[in-house]
Amino acid sequence: MQYIIPLVFIVCSAALSFETKLEQECSQLQLQFASASSDFTTCLGKNTKPVRICVTCFDYYQEVNSSFANITTNLNCSTLLLESDNAMVIQRLWDSYTNMWSSALCDTCSGLTENRTHEFRNKTEEVLDCFWQNEKKHTPELICVECGKKYDDLLNLFKSLQGYGYACADLADSMNSTAQTWSVKYQCGHPPVEYVPVLAMTIGISLLPVVFYSALWKFIP
Repeated sequence: MQYIIPLVFIVCSAALSFETKLEQECSQLQLQFASASSDFTTCLGKNTKPVRICVTCFDYYQEVNSSFANITTNLNCSTLLLESDNAMVIQRLWDSYTNMWSSALCDTCSGLTENRTHEFRNKTEEVLDCFWQNEKKHTPELICVECGKKYDDLLNLFKSLQGYGYACADLADSMNSTAQTWSVKYQCGHPPVEYVPVLAMTIGISLLPVVFYSALWKFIP
């Protein structure tokens, strides 16, 4: 009997020590995800108008991916943080991020795929420079004629990218803005079109702050 009590004490101490280490490890993973989420959400908020989220926020999105993967690959912490949490806050945040990123088609124009957007951005600069040059010379009435080919080339390129599924929210918003200037400000025809990725992305982003800030209490010690 005299050996049983010390043995029980040792076992309990070991169990408590393991539990404490596990809680610390999981807490660290939780805080890493919370920090990555905060940085990503901040980047989204700063780059919604004009929309530049796919390229500008790419690294922050990768950090969210990495921090979530660290949780899911840790069996104990995955159970503790994802499955035992009644509110499933981390999982809901992750789902909202991935759904927004996917609806904005960001994988088609960021990271390794960013190169395919260079021609579009160059042609956009050519059109805007043509606008500016005529404004500088006080000949805005010539814009429809002198910039017409450049604008048509840009629009056709965008439609081509859209046909291949490469018209991410960044490009769509840029095209929308240029089309508005062309058709409304200079009245050169081609009524502006609101492209779907921008609208879908906007809806997704509008939901993020609600989900994120309602979840903050879960991350506050």
